[in-house]
Amino acid sequence: MAVVTHPPAHDVHVEEPQTDGTTQRLFEPRGETLEDVVLGAWEDLEAGRHAECPVCGGSMSLLDCSSCGSELS
Repeated sequence: MAVVTHPPAHDVHVEEPQTDGTTQRLFEPRGETLEDVVLGAWEDLEAGRHAECPVCGGSMSLLDCSSCGSELS
């Protein structure tokens, strides 16, 4: 298999990214991240408190979620 590349034609327009801060980026967290949610659930469960399931919002125990069966491991 061969791969052939060609430089872009001169009439191709490449849009430059905005620099005014309004561009949303794919990997910049806005607010609570998945890591924050999972760690928060672990901390609540370890302290013997109620924890909300990160998947469905149901009630979690140390074993699993009573609503959807998801497990933290």
